[in-house]
Amino acid sequence: MEYIVFFVKVKFSMKMIHCADIHLGAKLNSKYSYEVANVLKSEILKTFSEMIDYANENGIHLILMSGDVFDKDKPTIKDKDYFYKLVKNNPHIDFLYLKGNHDKEGAYIENEISNLKTFKKNEITTYEYGDINISGIEISPDNEKSFYSQISLKDDKINIFMLHGEVNINELKNKNIDYLALGHLHSFKRGRIDDRGEWAYSGCLVGRGFDECGEKGFIVLDVGEKVDFDFLKFAHRTIYDLNIDITGASDLFDTEMTLKQVCSDIGTDNLLRINLIGDLSVGMDINEKDIEMLLSSYFFIEVKDKTNLKINVSDYNDDKSLLGEFVRGIYNNNNYTEEEKHRLISMGLKALTGREME
Repeated sequence: MEYIVFFVKVKFSMKMIHCADIHLGAKLNSKYSYEVANVLKSEILKTFSEMIDYANENGIHLILMSGDVFDKDKPTIKDKDYFYKLVKNNPHIDFLYLKGNHDKEGAYIENEISNLKTFKKNEITTYEYGDINISGIEISPDNEKSFYSQISLKDDKINIFMLHGEVNINELKNKNIDYLALGHLHSFKRGRIDDRGEWAYSGCLVGRGFDECGEKGFIVLDVGEKVDFDFLKFAHRTIYDLNIDITGASDLFDTEMTLKQVCSDIGTDNLLRINLIGDLSVGMDINEKDIEMLLSSYFFIEVKDKTNLKINVSDYNDDKSLLGEFVRGIYNNNNYTEEEKHRLISMGLKALTGREME
């Protein structure tokens, strides 16, 4: 009996994580209390550690870190020790660390940890994992325009390229890039490079302030004959910056009810900045601290009064007070548009009635 044996070439496949902008040791919003700031700082470290736990539990053997692991040039000993010991204690995971603009000099120790792979700023570095090549170059003022011409990737490989910065995607077309792992922007974004490849910013791992709102986490890649990837929300808390219209509210109770209704689906573990908007009557008293106290069940709450006052100029025609003089003076000044007049009168009335705007 004869047997015919068929040999099928099986492509090498691998799961990996793409993260960036962890910012260990970051300074936090000065408006946070000491307790809130300490919790958030600890959660940056904790979330990074939990991401490695996720990798261990889900068969992930590569973690691509696209810059700004640390928040400053000279990290604290605590943050450095924590990071390097995590890496060293997970030898079955390769950590590919591309420095960002916050890392700069001295952020990591070269060649002392075997599973910590780094990149250069003068030439492209490539690490091979079967049919998968992972390459990268550190962007600096010296090479930010010229590095594109150095990229020459093999057509028969799955090519992942790591960069930190805002790059010109058009300059990366037809470079045989299958996945561009980017860092620097702090929100998840994705798009196409060309018919072959896609780019993605993983965003920061944990939101720290109100310039980092929305879901935070990392990207999980499944790399084989092609690259499939999805964003995974992973941060413990989400930061919200909400504009809430309280037009029609006549007092503090109405305002509270409106805010609680709009925020009913937002868990109290999160951080909220509420910007009050809308048109209110002149006699309506808004006290931001009162509202913050009523919503104090949230981990952090900040309220900003950005409302306008309903203004009927005719009500001030015969008003001999300072208010009347002010309203008529602005209204009769032809150097302002109608919109500017309304805004200036609203701001002035708030100041004169004790409701000053920032």
